[in-house]
Amino acid sequence: MSANATLDAIKASLAAAFPARTVQRSLPLDPANLPSEQLMAGVLCLVSEDGGDFANYLGREGQLGHMHASVVGFLQVAENSAPEAIERAELQLLQELLDWTGNTGDIDPAASVLPEGWTQSKQLEHPFGWLILRLDVQL
Repeated sequence: MSANATLDAIKASLAAAFPARTVQRSLPLDPANLPSEQLMAGVLCLVSEDGGDFANYLGREGQLGHMHASVVGFLQVAENSAPEAIERAELQLLQELLDWTGNTGDIDPAASVLPEGWTQSKQLEHPFGWLILRLDVQL
């Protein structure tokens, strides 16, 4: 399966797992300009980072590698909430995404999606926030 087809399958899996959230393969130029109702529900953006670690033995050159991708989640909480509210929302999204990685059998039998690490907004942009979950996609 090509990298684009794999990313499309991951996006479809995310959309099925999170029907209340907007799921897309592009990052918004300025997430604060997204509709508030979308941010309150959460916007998930799937982006590719890099890859490699191919088998590269005779007949399998450039096959059986890994792709690194990230799910970038943008969120918003009520303006009158405490800054920790956005952190709580980000960590809730993280847990939901980690649960999703344990149930990704619908993507492609040849691929697996494993979580690697995450970064979050550190409450710096309250009431807006973001979370990045890095993924290892085994092709």
